[in-house]
Amino acid sequence: MEQAPGSVIVRKADGLAGTVTPPGAKSGTVRALLCATLARGTSTVVRPGDGANIAAMAAACERLGARIDRADDQEWTIAGAGGRLPEECEFSAGNSGIVLRLLAAVGGHAHRWEVTAAVPDSLGRRGNAELAMALGQLGCYCHGQGADIRPPLVAGRRGARESWGGAADVAVGRSTQFLSGLLYLAPLAGGRVVIHAHGTPSAPGMVRVTLAALAAAGIVVEHDEALGRFVVPAGQEYRPARFAATADGSSAAGLLAAAAAVPGSRVRISGFHADGQGSDAMAETVARMGAEVREHDATLTVCGTEHLRPVQVDGARFPDGVLPLAALACYARGTSVFYNVEPLRHKECDRISDFLRQLAAAGAQVSERRDAIVIHGTGRLPGGGAVSGCHDHAVVMALAVAGLRADAPLRIDGAEAVAQTYPGFFAALAGLATPGGVIEAVAPAEVGR
Repeated sequence: MEQAPGSVIVRKADGLAGTVTPPGAKSGTVRALLCATLARGTSTVVRPGDGANIAAMAAACERLGARIDRADDQEWTIAGAGGRLPEECEFSAGNSGIVLRLLAAVGGHAHRWEVTAAVPDSLGRRGNAELAMALGQLGCYCHGQGADIRPPLVAGRRGARESWGGAADVAVGRSTQFLSGLLYLAPLAGGRVVIHAHGTPSAPGMVRVTLAALAAAGIVVEHDEALGRFVVPAGQEYRPARFAATADGSSAAGLLAAAAAVPGSRVRISGFHADGQGSDAMAETVARMGAEVREHDATLTVCGTEHLRPVQVDGARFPDGVLPLAALACYARGTSVFYNVEPLRHKECDRISDFLRQLAAAGAQVSERRDAIVIHGTGRLPGGGAVSGCHDHAVVMALAVAGLRADAPLRIDGAEAVAQTYPGFFAALAGLATPGGVIEAVAPAEVGR
């Protein structure tokens, strides 16, 4: 995994050109790794992602007894630990919500699993009360800090191995990761499990990514089209499989928005697929904003433009791509609204308020609603000064998009957070820049000046 710089200076680019391949999806890779670990036998993950979140899940799977061969970085081989999972175990989720919630939920089958957060000011502040309540209904437990059940989380079953299961209700308005965790747990119950999901799902596409991973592992999940009721029949076991990860949605969004932001750019993004991350909706939105976007054989060609248009967008279609496209909207003339995005407040940071404070510090005119990011685009951004990545890879990538067309250089502190999903992001931008020199790593001694 490449080392991401702690702080970077992003300068105005004259153009971006070339071909770049974003890493494999975090969402698909972490789900595949856990499926493979819960199976008996050998699985493969094709084109796995590269980032700290995936590294955290891989380390956890190895603690559970899986053996992961990473000799070929394009295809990992996993010898599963199914049937011999430990009753007690401790893990670090790094700074990943999906890793935290999948491991804590699956821990409901064991005596005691503990999952910690590596960044107390980020993942450590995220609540999990919905998951704890649902696990309690299944005869399991999940304890954490405070009424909102913040990490570290301790989970397990209350009684004998055969005494848990049945039915549970889970709220999914804040995060669908709670539901995904329960779906991973359900096949381990032995009996039939019914899960009712309540509220508008924050990321329905991610539920479908979970269902696809489980189906590949041989797990049957019956569900309605609205993703409100799920039945996991009894007597199932995880089976070894071959999993293929698509390009990471948040990483693709950063590259897509960067290419569109710089007039005269021509960037090809390979490995681009329509998937549960809303990649096709992101491409459609950038085209609506005025950039030229063409797709052929899983390669997206994006040409930047001087004249961007404002948009009104349902951000629930691509929650992981909202921030880079919101940064792009600073260069449109008029007001853009990314609505239906309240769940973004419950990520590594508050991706509405925290992010907009950073854009404002760079000179953007912004406002917010409870469930919306509002960008009052003027066609330019003053830039200059320093902004913070807020411990969040999506914020870092979005601020880099803003800096590529800003009038004055923009310094991003805490840029290392990009390594959660795409450690090579800044190297990729530097390689596309014509001429180079738009990305400068800041030496540690200079950061505090």
